[in-house]
Amino acid sequence: MSKKTSKEDPVELDIPDPVAEAGQAVEVVRAWIGDGALMLSLNADAFGDQVINWGRILGEIAHHVARSAKLQGHMNEHEALQAVREGFDSVMRSNQPTMSGKVRGRVNH
Repeated sequence: MSKKTSKEDPVELDIPDPVAEAGQAVEVVRAWIGDGALMLSLNADAFGDQVINWGRILGEIAHHVARSAKLQGHMNEHEALQAVREGFDSVMRSNQPTMSGKVRGRVNH
């Protein structure tokens, strides 16, 4: 039975091209916005107790976002990084982060 697609179906991004050629690759985070809320799957074991590496990943993501904003003509990279930092800082100051979830196993393909 084939599944019909509609405007309501989630849109997935492609796996980055270099992943196929990498000797080792692991997905660390998958994020979605659903009904206005952040929903994500997180590979919590990716770095073990080296939680600082999550900060590095978030920093690299910020640079990718800034470059994308520039390439899309929205603003320059410096302005985009500042905007990302402002958004990050506002969430980090929040006393009531909005999150829920549970630990699940990974799926091997």
